[in-house]
Amino acid sequence: MARCVVKIGCDGARRGTGGGELMWLKVLRDRRLRVLFVGQVLNMFGNTALVIALGIWVLELTGSSGAAGVIFFLIAVPTLCAPFIGLLVDRFPRRKVLIWADLGACVLVSLLVFWPSVWLIYFVTLGYGVSAQVYRAARGGLVHSMVREDELGDVNSVFGALNQALRIVGPLAGAAVFAAFGGSAVAVLDAVTYLASIVSLLLLRGVPDLTRAPEREPIVPALLAGVRHIVATPALRRMVVAGAVAFTGAGMLNVAMFDLVTDGLGQPPEFLGVLGSVQGAGAVLGAVVVGRLMRRRGEFVTAAAGFLLNGAGLGLAATTTLAGVCAGAVLIGLGLPMILVAAVTLVQRRTPNEMQGRAIAASEAMVDLPYTVAIGVATVVIGSVGYLAIYVVQAAVFLAVGLVVLRIRDQVRQTA
Repeated sequence: MARCVVKIGCDGARRGTGGGELMWLKVLRDRRLRVLFVGQVLNMFGNTALVIALGIWVLELTGSSGAAGVIFFLIAVPTLCAPFIGLLVDRFPRRKVLIWADLGACVLVSLLVFWPSVWLIYFVTLGYGVSAQVYRAARGGLVHSMVREDELGDVNSVFGALNQALRIVGPLAGAAVFAAFGGSAVAVLDAVTYLASIVSLLLLRGVPDLTRAPEREPIVPALLAGVRHIVATPALRRMVVAGAVAFTGAGMLNVAMFDLVTDGLGQPPEFLGVLGSVQGAGAVLGAVVVGRLMRRRGEFVTAAAGFLLNGAGLGLAATTTLAGVCAGAVLIGLGLPMILVAAVTLVQRRTPNEMQGRAIAASEAMVDLPYTVAIGVATVVIGSVGYLAIYVVQAAVFLAVGLVVLRIRDQVRQTA
């Protein structure tokens, strides 16, 4: 299955504008949001096409699922730099940070056009992971500065729907271009989308930036401020722990999915692009309904639903039948935005302006670090453990975490 990444979620009913469909109209009518939206379409399309192609590329060059799984390990490794990335984002204008992140990623990806090799693919993937970390933290702060607080959940659901919709066409496009023209062509495609995203950001004028972190603040407290904020906030702390437990094992899925496709289904590696698009179809529906679900039931219930759907989806995938794997991909896609949108909305709403970048980066790091370790472990043990055991165990973990999150909701209400 395609990669599933969770950040954090929290309780609290949303009081948004009156419906997800109204927020779609707001995004399309507001010039600033419209420009950002168009740029993100291009940026995310290139990313979803590239990531699946990198894994297929390494698998084709080495014949090893473990070697292909290293791609996802390297994408996640930059979470080690989360405190520095968060502080960087908080001390510089977010729009300019986004532009430089796009430019750096464009240069790195372009290297693959001229010197394609496994080790260069790994190096570029690591750099891409750093750029993605910077981009997510900066974009969250930029969106926070563009809309009212009570609109954050709905606007985030719009961008979440965009991201998930591109999972339908991105993996298919990446796999198709790779099969027809090779990995270098996918690299060119991604580089062009980065350049287009840069143009959109240059056109984005008149956006008030957030209050920035004080530059004279001692470096160590400044770096750890995001972590302290998460730990000191009961709702965030408890949900980060729940997410870390669920997604520690989920990191192994990024390695196991190659064997699921090639050994379990008897399909070529390019079939991962098809599964990514099937998951994207479910994710579009999930992203469309998540804003309304948060308003009615709160972020904790929304996150719990996402965990439970992911657990059910992984269980279906463990049947190793084409119908089961595809149905599982739809359920995982449906549940993933329920976790992600609730997560980013929570961090934005419960974090002071000057700490947005550090809090977003810290919330990602506290979940992604064990997730990253799990990917590294999986590249070593996949041959002896087998992909099926990983899917079965992880399905049970997600279901258990979903039930626990519902109980955490009540505990947070009592301490709020």
